Amino acid sequence: MNESLMDTFKRFYADYRTAANVEQSFTDAYQAVAFYVIEQTSQLAQESKLDDIKQLTREFKEIRFAISPSNDALKERFEQELVEKMLDRVPT
Repeated sequence: MNESLMDTFKRFYADYRTAANVEQSFTDAYQAVAFYVIEQTSQLAQESKLDDIKQLTREFKEIRFAISPSNDALKERFEQELVEKMLDRVPT
């Protein structure tokens, strides 16, 4: 696994953000990450990569923990990073 699960979550958020508001994009991205974890776990299980499965589930638990009390801070961080990325792409 080259990309961390948090980076995958951010990538999904950025993709959804092009068509929806912050709230909906965040919800959709989180659901996409959950499905991604299920698919990856299945693939890794077929390849007998237990350590990778453990890492993936550990990262997913970290994401759940980060959004469990209030996901506002994480949403703000995603939005800020997305804006910064977009500004970096603007030619000067």
